[in-house]
Amino acid sequence: MSERITHIPEGLADILCDDCELKFNIESVSREVFKSRGYKMVQAPMFEYSEVYDVASTTSSENIFRFFDGDGRMLSLRPDITTSIARMAATKFSDSGYPLRLSYIGSAFRNDEAFSQARQREFTQVGVELIGENSAAADSEVIEIAIETLEKSGLRDFQIDMGHIGFFKGIVEQAGLSENDTMRLREAIYTKSFSSIEGILRDYDLDDEIRDIIIKLPTMFGGIEIIDEVSKYKCLGEVSREALENLSAVYEILKSHGAQGRVSIDLGMIPNLDYYTGLVIKGFTYGIGFPICTGGRYDNLISKFGKNLPATGISIGVERVMSALNDMSREDYSKQDNEYITVALAKGRLAELSIEIFEKIGLNCSEMKSKTRKLVFTDEENKMKFVLVKASDVPTYVEYGAADIGIVGKDTLLEYGKNLYEVLDLGFGKCKMAVAGPAEMKDKLVGRNIMRVASKYTNIARDYFHNVKGQTVDIIKLHGSVELGPLVGLSEVIVDIVETGKTLKENGLEVLEEICDVSARLVVNRVSLKLHRERINDIITRVKGEL
Repeated sequence: MSERITHIPEGLADILCDDCELKFNIESVSREVFKSRGYKMVQAPMFEYSEVYDVASTTSSENIFRFFDGDGRMLSLRPDITTSIARMAATKFSDSGYPLRLSYIGSAFRNDEAFSQARQREFTQVGVELIGENSAAADSEVIEIAIETLEKSGLRDFQIDMGHIGFFKGIVEQAGLSENDTMRLREAIYTKSFSSIEGILRDYDLDDEIRDIIIKLPTMFGGIEIIDEVSKYKCLGEVSREALENLSAVYEILKSHGAQGRVSIDLGMIPNLDYYTGLVIKGFTYGIGFPICTGGRYDNLISKFGKNLPATGISIGVERVMSALNDMSREDYSKQDNEYITVALAKGRLAELSIEIFEKIGLNCSEMKSKTRKLVFTDEENKMKFVLVKASDVPTYVEYGAADIGIVGKDTLLEYGKNLYEVLDLGFGKCKMAVAGPAEMKDKLVGRNIMRVASKYTNIARDYFHNVKGQTVDIIKLHGSVELGPLVGLSEVIVDIVETGKTLKENGLEVLEEICDVSARLVVNRVSLKLHRERINDIITRVKGEL
Protein backbone atom coordinates (compact mmCIF):
# COMPACT_ATOMS: atom_id res chain seq x y z
CA MET A 1 0.00 0.00 0.00
CA SER A 2 1.35 3.42 -0.95
CA GLU A 3 2.50 5.72 1.88
CA ARG A 4 0.65 8.51 0.12
CA ILE A 5 -2.58 6.76 1.08
CA THR A 6 -1.72 6.15 4.73
CA HIS A 7 0.43 9.23 5.47
CA ILE A 8 -0.02 12.98 5.19
CA PRO A 9 2.52 15.46 3.76
CA GLU A 10 5.27 16.71 6.03
CA GLY A 11 4.35 19.87 7.90
CA LEU A 12 0.65 19.00 8.17
CA ALA A 13 -1.12 17.33 11.09
CA ASP A 14 -4.20 15.29 11.90
CA ILE A 15 -5.78 16.83 14.99
CA LEU A 16 -7.34 14.06 17.02
CA CYS A 17 -10.12 14.08 19.62
CA ASP A 18 -8.61 15.72 22.73
CA ASP A 19 -6.50 18.20 20.80
CA CYS A 20 -9.42 18.98 18.53
CA GLU A 21 -11.54 19.78 21.59
CA LEU A 22 -8.77 22.02 22.94
CA LYS A 23 -8.44 23.80 19.60
CA PHE A 24 -12.19 24.31 19.38
CA ASN A 25 -12.22 25.75 22.92
CA ILE A 26 -9.48 28.30 22.07
CA GLU A 27 -11.37 29.34 18.94
CA SER A 28 -14.65 29.62 20.88
CA VAL A 29 -13.07 31.70 23.62
CA SER A 30 -11.49 33.95 20.99
CA ARG A 31 -14.82 34.44 19.21
CA GLU A 32 -16.52 35.39 22.48
CA VAL A 33 -13.79 37.86 23.48
CA PHE A 34 -13.74 39.48 20.04
CA LYS A 35 -17.53 39.83 19.99
CA SER A 36 -17.63 41.31 23.50
CA ARG A 37 -15.16 43.97 22.35
CA GLY A 38 -17.30 44.95 19.38
CA TYR A 39 -15.36 43.11 16.67
CA LYS A 40 -17.39 41.52 13.87
CA MET A 41 -16.30 38.27 12.30
CA VAL A 42 -15.29 38.08 8.62
CA GLN A 43 -14.00 35.21 6.52
CA ALA A 44 -11.47 35.61 3.71
CA PRO A 45 -11.02 33.12 0.84
CA MET A 46 -8.46 30.37 1.27
CA PHE A 47 -6.55 31.51 -1.82
CA GLU A 48 -6.30 34.67 -3.90
CA TYR A 49 -4.48 36.04 -6.92
CA SER A 50 -0.76 35.90 -6.21
CA GLU A 51 -0.38 39.65 -6.75
CA VAL A 52 -2.24 40.29 -3.48
CA TYR A 53 0.54 38.71 -1.43
CA ASP A 54 3.36 39.84 -3.71
CA VAL A 55 2.63 43.51 -2.98
CA ALA A 56 1.51 43.28 0.62
CA SER A 57 2.56 40.21 2.59
CA THR A 58 5.44 39.92 5.07
CA THR A 59 6.02 36.32 3.97
CA SER A 60 8.96 35.71 1.65
CA SER A 61 7.97 34.67 -1.86
CA GLU A 62 9.59 31.23 -1.67
CA ASN A 63 7.43 30.33 1.35
CA ILE A 64 4.13 30.96 -0.44
CA PHE A 65 2.25 28.02 -2.00
CA ARG A 66 1.37 28.90 -5.61
CA PHE A 67 -0.65 27.18 -8.32
CA PHE A 68 -2.53 28.03 -11.53
CA ASP A 69 -6.23 28.11 -12.24
CA GLY A 70 -7.84 26.85 -15.47
CA ASP A 71 -7.21 30.17 -17.21
CA GLY A 72 -3.49 30.15 -16.42
CA ARG A 73 -3.69 32.81 -13.70
CA MET A 74 -1.36 32.32 -10.75
CA LEU A 75 -3.05 31.87 -7.38
CA SER A 76 -1.61 31.61 -3.85
CA LEU A 77 -2.78 29.97 -0.67
CA ARG A 78 -2.96 32.74 1.92
CA PRO A 79 0.26 32.94 4.02
CA ASP A 80 -1.53 35.20 6.50
CA ILE A 81 -5.06 36.53 6.97
CA THR A 82 -4.32 40.20 7.68
CA THR A 83 -3.42 40.90 4.04
CA SER A 84 -6.76 39.53 2.83
CA ILE A 85 -8.63 41.61 5.40
CA ALA A 86 -6.72 44.72 4.29
CA ARG A 87 -7.93 44.11 0.73
CA MET A 88 -11.43 43.47 2.04
CA ALA A 89 -11.45 46.67 4.13
CA ALA A 90 -10.41 48.78 1.15
CA THR A 91 -12.88 47.31 -1.32
CA LYS A 92 -15.95 45.99 0.53
CA PHE A 93 -16.87 48.68 3.08
CA SER A 94 -18.35 52.17 2.61
CA ASP A 95 -16.41 55.27 3.62
CA SER A 96 -18.89 55.96 6.42
CA GLY A 97 -18.20 52.63 8.08
CA TYR A 98 -14.78 53.43 9.57
CA PRO A 99 -13.25 52.69 11.97
CA LEU A 100 -13.78 48.99 11.35
CA ARG A 101 -13.39 46.40 14.05
CA LEU A 102 -12.97 43.06 12.29
CA SER A 103 -12.03 39.63 13.63
CA TYR A 104 -11.22 36.29 12.05
CA ILE A 105 -10.52 32.61 12.65
CA GLY A 106 -8.95 30.55 9.91
CA SER A 107 -6.04 28.60 8.49
CA ALA A 108 -2.98 30.07 6.78
CA PHE A 109 -0.31 28.25 4.80
CA ARG A 110 3.44 28.66 4.46
CA ASN A 111 5.98 26.40 2.81
CA ASP A 112 8.32 26.52 5.80
CA GLU A 113 11.24 24.08 5.80
CA ALA A 114 11.37 23.70 9.60
CA PHE A 115 8.49 21.74 11.04
CA SER A 116 7.53 21.28 14.67
CA GLN A 117 4.44 21.42 16.81
CA ALA A 118 4.93 25.19 16.88
CA ARG A 119 5.71 25.67 13.17
CA GLN A 120 3.64 23.97 10.47
CA ARG A 121 2.78 24.37 6.81
CA GLU A 122 -0.86 24.77 7.79
CA PHE A 123 -1.69 26.66 10.97
CA THR A 124 -4.66 28.41 12.51
CA GLN A 125 -4.77 32.10 13.34
CA VAL A 126 -7.31 34.00 15.41
CA GLY A 127 -7.04 37.76 15.49
CA VAL A 128 -8.45 41.25 15.26
CA GLU A 129 -7.84 44.25 13.00
CA LEU A 130 -8.79 47.82 13.98
CA ILE A 131 -8.91 49.81 10.75
CA GLY A 132 -9.34 53.55 10.31
CA GLU A 133 -7.96 54.83 13.60
CA ASN A 134 -4.39 55.91 14.39
CA SER A 135 -4.09 56.31 18.14
CA ALA A 136 -2.42 54.88 21.23
CA ALA A 137 -5.88 53.80 22.38
CA ALA A 138 -6.31 51.66 19.25
CA ASP A 139 -2.90 50.01 19.75
CA SER A 140 -3.57 49.31 23.43
CA GLU A 141 -7.00 47.91 22.56
CA VAL A 142 -5.65 45.10 20.38
CA ILE A 143 -3.03 44.24 23.04
CA GLU A 144 -5.72 44.02 25.73
CA ILE A 145 -7.78 41.75 23.49
CA ALA A 146 -4.80 39.42 23.03
CA ILE A 147 -4.16 39.33 26.78
CA GLU A 148 -7.80 38.59 27.58
CA THR A 149 -7.99 35.88 24.90
CA LEU A 150 -4.84 34.11 26.14
CA GLU A 151 -5.93 34.29 29.79
CA LYS A 152 -9.43 32.97 29.10
CA SER A 153 -7.91 30.18 26.99
CA GLY A 154 -6.14 29.03 30.17
CA LEU A 155 -2.60 30.29 29.57
CA ARG A 156 -0.96 31.54 32.76
CA ASP A 157 2.68 32.46 32.20
CA PHE A 158 3.04 34.72 29.19
CA GLN A 159 4.36 38.17 28.31
CA ILE A 160 3.60 40.74 25.60
CA ASP A 161 6.55 42.76 24.27
CA MET A 162 6.08 46.16 22.62
CA GLY A 163 8.55 47.86 20.31
CA HIS A 164 8.35 50.66 17.77
CA ILE A 165 9.66 50.79 14.20
CA GLY A 166 9.89 54.58 14.38
CA PHE A 167 12.62 54.56 17.01
CA PHE A 168 14.98 52.57 14.78
CA LYS A 169 14.08 54.54 11.65
CA GLY A 170 14.80 57.81 13.41
CA ILE A 171 18.19 56.62 14.65
CA VAL A 172 19.40 55.32 11.27
CA GLU A 173 18.24 58.52 9.55
CA GLN A 174 20.36 60.53 11.99
CA ALA A 175 23.27 58.13 11.48
CA GLY A 176 23.09 58.54 7.69
CA LEU A 177 23.27 54.81 6.99
CA SER A 178 22.82 53.58 3.43
CA GLU A 179 19.69 51.61 2.59
CA ASN A 180 21.69 48.39 2.33
CA ASP A 181 23.46 48.95 5.67
CA THR A 182 20.13 49.89 7.28
CA MET A 183 18.70 46.49 6.30
CA ARG A 184 21.85 44.70 7.46
CA LEU A 185 21.76 46.59 10.75
CA ARG A 186 18.06 45.82 11.25
CA GLU A 187 18.77 42.11 10.87
CA ALA A 188 21.81 42.28 13.18
CA ILE A 189 19.84 44.09 15.90
CA TYR A 190 16.83 41.81 15.47
CA THR A 191 19.05 38.75 15.94
CA LYS A 192 21.11 40.55 18.63
CA SER A 193 24.39 39.89 16.77
CA PHE A 194 26.68 42.39 18.49
CA SER A 195 29.74 41.58 16.37
CA SER A 196 27.77 42.20 13.16
CA ILE A 197 26.49 45.54 14.49
CA GLU A 198 30.00 46.75 15.27
CA GLY A 199 31.20 45.59 11.86
CA ILE A 200 28.49 47.58 10.05
CA LEU A 201 29.21 50.76 12.05
CA ARG A 202 32.97 50.54 11.58
CA ASP A 203 32.93 52.53 8.34
CA TYR A 204 30.74 55.36 9.68
CA ASP A 205 31.89 58.49 11.53
CA LEU A 206 29.00 58.68 14.00
CA ASP A 207 28.09 60.90 16.89
CA ASP A 208 29.20 59.09 20.06
CA GLU A 209 25.66 58.98 21.49
CA ILE A 210 24.15 57.66 18.25
CA ARG A 211 26.79 54.93 18.07
CA ASP A 212 26.18 54.04 21.73
CA ILE A 213 22.41 53.76 21.18
CA ILE A 214 22.79 51.51 18.13
CA ILE A 215 25.26 49.19 19.86
CA LYS A 216 23.01 48.96 22.93
CA LEU A 217 19.74 48.52 21.02
CA PRO A 218 19.74 44.70 21.30
CA THR A 219 19.82 45.05 25.12
CA MET A 220 17.18 47.77 25.37
CA PHE A 221 14.35 45.62 26.66
CA GLY A 222 12.64 45.34 30.03
CA GLY A 223 10.14 47.44 31.96
CA ILE A 224 8.86 50.92 31.20
CA GLU A 225 12.06 52.29 32.74
CA ILE A 226 13.80 51.45 29.42
CA ILE A 227 11.99 54.38 27.81
CA ASP A 228 13.03 56.72 30.62
CA GLU A 229 16.67 55.65 30.28
CA VAL A 230 16.77 56.06 26.49
CA SER A 231 14.97 59.41 26.63
CA LYS A 232 17.99 60.87 28.45
CA TYR A 233 20.07 60.77 25.25
CA LYS A 234 20.26 64.36 24.01
CA CYS A 235 20.94 63.28 20.42
CA LEU A 236 17.49 61.79 19.81
CA GLY A 237 15.63 63.38 16.91
CA GLU A 238 11.93 64.06 16.56
CA VAL A 239 11.08 60.73 14.88
CA SER A 240 12.68 58.64 17.63
CA ARG A 241 11.20 60.76 20.43
CA GLU A 242 7.71 60.49 18.94
CA ALA A 243 8.11 56.69 18.89
CA LEU A 244 9.05 56.67 22.59
CA GLU A 245 6.12 58.94 23.41
CA ASN A 246 3.75 56.62 21.55
CA LEU A 247 5.06 53.59 23.45
CA SER A 248 4.67 55.45 26.76
CA ALA A 249 1.10 56.46 25.88
CA VAL A 250 0.14 52.86 25.01
CA TYR A 251 1.75 51.60 28.22
CA GLU A 252 -0.10 54.18 30.35
CA ILE A 253 -3.45 53.12 28.88
CA LEU A 254 -2.65 49.45 29.55
CA LYS A 255 -1.59 50.39 33.08
CA SER A 256 -4.85 52.25 33.71
CA HIS A 257 -6.67 49.04 32.73
CA GLY A 258 -4.53 46.87 35.03
CA ALA A 259 -2.65 45.11 32.20
CA GLN A 260 0.84 46.50 32.87
CA GLY A 261 1.98 43.24 34.51
CA ARG A 262 1.68 41.44 31.17
CA VAL A 263 3.66 43.90 29.03
CA SER A 264 7.28 44.96 28.63
CA ILE A 265 9.33 47.10 26.24
CA ASP A 266 11.81 45.93 23.58
CA LEU A 267 13.31 48.70 21.42
CA GLY A 268 15.42 46.11 19.60
CA MET A 269 12.35 44.31 18.24
CA ILE A 270 12.52 45.45 14.61
CA PRO A 271 10.59 43.22 12.19
CA ASN A 272 9.78 44.01 8.53
CA LEU A 273 10.46 47.72 7.88
CA ASP A 274 8.25 47.87 4.78
CA TYR A 275 5.19 46.36 6.47
CA TYR A 276 5.13 47.82 9.99
CA THR A 277 4.94 51.59 10.52
CA GLY A 278 4.69 52.06 14.29
CA LEU A 279 4.05 49.87 17.32
CA VAL A 280 5.11 46.21 16.98
CA ILE A 281 3.93 43.41 19.28
CA LYS A 282 5.07 39.89 20.11
CA GLY A 283 3.82 37.52 22.81
CA PHE A 284 5.93 34.82 24.51
CA THR A 285 5.40 31.93 26.89
CA TYR A 286 7.49 29.16 28.45
CA GLY A 287 8.19 26.00 26.47
CA ILE A 288 7.54 27.53 23.03
CA GLY A 289 10.56 28.76 21.11
CA PHE A 290 8.46 31.05 18.90
CA PRO A 291 6.07 33.94 19.56
CA ILE A 292 2.51 32.88 20.39
CA CYS A 293 1.11 36.13 19.00
CA THR A 294 2.36 38.90 16.72
CA GLY A 295 1.01 42.19 15.49
CA GLY A 296 1.39 45.92 15.32
CA ARG A 297 0.58 49.03 13.31
CA TYR A 298 0.62 48.79 9.51
CA ASP A 299 -0.67 52.15 8.24
CA ASN A 300 0.62 51.72 4.66
CA LEU A 301 -0.80 48.29 3.84
CA ILE A 302 -4.41 49.16 2.95
CA SER A 303 -3.29 51.94 0.60
CA LYS A 304 -1.92 49.22 -1.68
CA PHE A 305 -5.54 48.19 -2.28
CA GLY A 306 -6.84 51.68 -3.05
CA LYS A 307 -7.62 53.41 0.27
CA ASN A 308 -5.25 55.22 2.59
CA LEU A 309 -6.32 53.98 6.03
CA PRO A 310 -4.37 53.51 9.27
CA ALA A 311 -4.63 50.09 10.86
CA THR A 312 -3.42 48.00 13.76
CA GLY A 313 -4.03 44.41 14.73
CA ILE A 314 -2.79 41.23 16.34
CA SER A 315 -2.98 37.52 15.53
CA ILE A 316 -2.63 34.54 17.87
CA GLY A 317 -1.19 31.20 16.76
CA VAL A 318 -3.70 28.62 17.95
CA GLU A 319 -1.40 25.60 17.64
CA ARG A 320 1.31 27.39 19.62
CA VAL A 321 -1.14 28.16 22.41
CA MET A 322 -2.27 24.52 22.31
CA SER A 323 1.33 23.38 22.69
CA ALA A 324 1.83 25.64 25.72
CA LEU A 325 -1.43 24.47 27.31
CA ASN A 326 -0.53 20.82 26.71
CA ASP A 327 2.80 21.42 28.50
CA MET A 328 0.94 22.97 31.43
CA SER A 329 -1.35 19.95 31.65
CA ARG A 330 1.48 17.44 31.99
CA GLU A 331 1.57 15.68 35.34
CA ASP A 332 5.25 16.49 35.76
CA TYR A 333 4.80 20.16 34.81
CA SER A 334 6.01 22.53 37.45
CA LYS A 335 6.76 26.21 37.41
CA GLN A 336 10.04 25.20 39.03
CA ASP A 337 11.07 23.83 35.62
CA ASN A 338 11.23 27.43 34.49
CA GLU A 339 13.60 28.37 37.31
CA TYR A 340 16.50 26.61 35.57
CA ILE A 341 18.57 28.06 32.75
CA THR A 342 19.52 25.25 30.36
CA VAL A 343 22.73 25.43 28.34
CA ALA A 344 23.39 23.23 25.29
CA LEU A 345 27.08 22.52 24.70
CA ALA A 346 28.69 20.93 21.65
CA LYS A 347 30.51 17.74 22.66
CA GLY A 348 34.28 17.78 22.48
CA ARG A 349 36.73 20.66 22.50
CA LEU A 350 34.08 23.41 22.41
CA ALA A 351 32.44 21.97 25.54
CA GLU A 352 35.80 21.88 27.35
CA LEU A 353 36.54 25.51 26.52
CA SER A 354 32.98 26.52 27.44
CA ILE A 355 33.27 24.80 30.81
CA GLU A 356 36.40 26.83 31.56
CA ILE A 357 34.50 30.07 31.02
CA PHE A 358 31.49 28.97 33.06
CA GLU A 359 33.72 27.96 35.96
CA LYS A 360 35.39 31.38 35.86
CA ILE A 361 32.01 33.09 36.30
CA GLY A 362 31.19 30.92 39.32
CA LEU A 363 29.13 28.04 37.92
CA ASN A 364 29.68 24.47 39.13
CA CYS A 365 30.75 22.32 36.16
CA SER A 366 32.77 19.72 38.12
CA GLU A 367 30.44 16.83 37.25
CA MET A 368 30.92 17.44 33.53
CA LYS A 369 34.69 17.13 33.91
CA SER A 370 34.44 13.62 35.37
CA LYS A 371 34.47 10.50 33.21
CA THR A 372 30.79 9.75 32.68
CA ARG A 373 28.33 8.91 29.95
CA LYS A 374 25.74 11.29 31.36
CA LEU A 375 24.37 13.90 28.98
CA VAL A 376 22.50 16.15 31.43
CA PHE A 377 24.20 17.88 34.38
CA THR A 378 22.71 20.15 37.04
CA ASP A 379 24.17 22.94 39.12
CA GLU A 380 21.51 23.13 41.84
CA GLU A 381 23.04 26.08 43.64
CA ASN A 382 22.89 28.34 40.57
CA LYS A 383 19.78 26.68 39.07
CA MET A 384 21.62 25.76 35.86
CA LYS A 385 21.35 22.71 33.62
CA PHE A 386 23.90 21.68 31.01
CA VAL A 387 23.20 19.25 28.15
CA LEU A 388 25.85 17.75 25.85
CA VAL A 389 24.73 17.35 22.24
CA LYS A 390 26.19 17.11 18.75
CA ALA A 391 27.47 20.46 17.50
CA SER A 392 24.97 20.48 14.63
CA ASP A 393 22.10 20.00 17.13
CA VAL A 394 22.95 22.93 19.41
CA PRO A 395 21.10 25.57 17.31
CA THR A 396 18.03 23.31 17.11
CA TYR A 397 17.88 22.78 20.89
CA VAL A 398 18.15 26.54 21.40
CA GLU A 399 15.74 27.58 18.65
CA TYR A 400 12.97 25.32 19.92
CA GLY A 401 13.43 26.26 23.56
CA ALA A 402 14.78 22.93 24.85
CA ALA A 403 17.84 24.98 25.83
CA ASP A 404 17.91 28.66 26.73
CA ILE A 405 21.57 29.19 25.83
CA GLY A 406 23.98 27.39 23.52
CA ILE A 407 27.63 27.54 22.52
CA VAL A 408 28.43 26.50 18.97
CA GLY A 409 30.68 27.41 16.05
CA LYS A 410 29.73 30.13 13.59
CA ASP A 411 30.05 27.56 10.81
CA THR A 412 27.15 25.58 12.26
CA LEU A 413 25.01 28.70 12.62
CA LEU A 414 25.64 29.70 9.00
CA GLU A 415 24.94 26.20 7.74
CA TYR A 416 21.67 25.60 9.59
CA GLY A 417 20.33 29.19 9.74
CA LYS A 418 18.27 28.85 12.90
CA ASN A 419 16.02 31.54 14.33
CA LEU A 420 17.87 32.59 17.49
CA TYR A 421 19.94 35.39 19.02
CA GLU A 422 23.69 35.35 18.41
CA VAL A 423 24.88 37.53 21.30
CA LEU A 424 28.62 36.95 21.77
CA ASP A 425 31.69 36.00 19.76
CA LEU A 426 33.60 33.93 22.33
CA GLY A 427 36.82 34.13 20.36
CA PHE A 428 37.94 30.52 20.77
CA GLY A 429 37.81 27.70 18.24
CA LYS A 430 39.07 30.16 15.62
CA CYS A 431 39.44 28.99 12.03
CA LYS A 432 38.26 29.92 8.56
CA MET A 433 35.67 28.70 6.12
CA ALA A 434 37.40 28.50 2.77
CA VAL A 435 37.37 27.21 -0.78
CA ALA A 436 40.28 24.81 -1.22
CA GLY A 437 41.64 22.70 -4.04
CA PRO A 438 44.69 22.14 -6.27
CA ALA A 439 46.73 25.30 -6.88
CA GLU A 440 45.93 25.29 -10.61
CA MET A 441 42.21 25.81 -9.79
CA LYS A 442 42.79 29.30 -8.34
CA ASP A 443 42.59 31.14 -11.68
CA LYS A 444 39.69 28.97 -12.85
CA LEU A 445 37.49 30.13 -9.94
CA VAL A 446 37.14 33.58 -11.50
CA GLY A 447 34.15 33.88 -13.82
CA ARG A 448 33.73 30.15 -14.33
CA ASN A 449 30.14 28.99 -14.03
CA ILE A 450 30.15 25.20 -14.07
CA MET A 451 32.20 23.26 -11.56
CA ARG A 452 31.69 20.61 -8.90
CA VAL A 453 32.10 21.64 -5.25
CA ALA A 454 32.19 19.05 -2.45
CA SER A 455 31.39 20.07 1.12
CA LYS A 456 29.84 19.14 4.45
CA TYR A 457 28.56 22.72 4.46
CA THR A 458 26.34 22.69 1.39
CA ASN A 459 24.25 25.72 2.40
CA ILE A 460 27.34 27.85 3.02
CA ALA A 461 28.89 26.67 -0.26
CA ARG A 462 25.68 27.36 -2.19
CA ASP A 463 25.26 30.80 -0.68
CA TYR A 464 28.89 31.73 -1.41
CA PHE A 465 29.00 30.59 -5.02
CA HIS A 466 25.42 31.42 -6.02
CA ASN A 467 24.73 34.63 -4.07
CA VAL A 468 28.15 36.15 -3.35
CA LYS A 469 30.06 35.17 -6.50
CA GLY A 470 27.07 34.77 -8.82
CA GLN A 471 28.33 31.45 -10.15
CA THR A 472 26.40 28.31 -11.02
CA VAL A 473 28.02 25.26 -9.45
CA ASP A 474 27.13 21.68 -8.65
CA ILE A 475 27.15 21.21 -4.85
CA ILE A 476 27.97 17.68 -3.68
CA LYS A 477 27.18 16.74 -0.07
CA LEU A 478 29.88 14.72 1.74
CA HIS A 479 29.93 13.56 5.35
CA GLY A 480 33.51 12.30 5.64
CA SER A 481 36.90 13.59 4.52
CA VAL A 482 36.01 16.18 1.90
CA GLU A 483 39.70 16.51 0.92
CA LEU A 484 39.23 13.29 -1.06
CA GLY A 485 36.86 15.02 -3.50
CA PRO A 486 39.48 16.64 -5.75
CA LEU A 487 41.90 13.73 -5.32
CA VAL A 488 39.57 11.16 -6.88
CA GLY A 489 37.83 13.44 -9.37
CA LEU A 490 34.53 13.71 -7.49
CA SER A 491 34.86 17.50 -7.31
CA GLU A 492 37.20 20.20 -8.53
CA VAL A 493 37.26 22.17 -5.26
CA ILE A 494 35.91 21.85 -1.73
CA VAL A 495 34.41 24.18 0.86
CA ASP A 496 35.54 23.31 4.37
CA ILE A 497 36.82 24.53 7.73
CA VAL A 498 40.55 25.31 7.71
CA GLU A 499 42.48 25.72 10.96
CA THR A 500 46.20 25.25 10.24
CA GLY A 501 46.01 24.04 6.63
CA LYS A 502 48.17 21.02 7.45
CA THR A 503 45.66 18.43 6.21
CA LEU A 504 45.21 20.33 2.96
CA LYS A 505 48.96 20.55 2.39
CA GLU A 506 49.49 16.84 3.06
CA ASN A 507 46.92 16.10 0.34
CA GLY A 508 48.33 18.50 -2.23
CA LEU A 509 45.60 21.12 -1.72
CA GLU A 510 45.65 24.76 -0.64
CA VAL A 511 43.28 27.57 0.31
CA LEU A 512 42.07 29.26 -2.87
CA GLU A 513 39.54 31.74 -1.43
CA GLU A 514 38.51 32.63 2.11
CA ILE A 515 34.76 32.79 2.76
CA CYS A 516 34.55 33.96 6.38
CA ASP A 517 36.11 33.75 9.83
CA VAL A 518 34.72 31.15 12.21
CA SER A 519 34.77 31.01 16.01
CA ALA A 520 32.55 29.88 18.89
CA ARG A 521 29.40 31.93 19.49
CA LEU A 522 27.06 32.19 22.45
CA VAL A 523 23.46 31.97 21.23
CA VAL A 524 20.20 32.48 23.11
CA ASN A 525 16.61 31.41 22.52
CA ARG A 526 14.47 34.41 21.56
CA VAL A 527 11.77 33.69 24.13
CA SER A 528 14.16 32.80 26.95
CA LEU A 529 15.95 36.14 26.61
CA LYS A 530 12.62 37.85 27.34
CA LEU A 531 11.26 35.60 30.08
CA HIS A 532 14.63 35.12 31.86
CA ARG A 533 16.14 38.44 30.84
CA GLU A 534 17.77 39.36 34.16
CA ARG A 535 19.51 36.01 34.66
CA ILE A 536 20.55 35.55 31.04
CA ASN A 537 21.79 39.13 30.74
CA ASP A 538 23.81 38.57 33.91
CA ILE A 539 25.40 35.43 32.40
CA ILE A 540 26.16 37.28 29.14
CA THR A 541 27.70 40.21 31.02
CA ARG A 542 29.90 37.97 33.18
CA VAL A 543 31.04 35.86 30.22
CA LYS A 544 31.81 39.01 28.27
CA GLY A 545 33.87 40.23 31.23
CA GLU A 546 35.97 37.06 31.17
CA LEU A 547 36.61 37.43 27.44
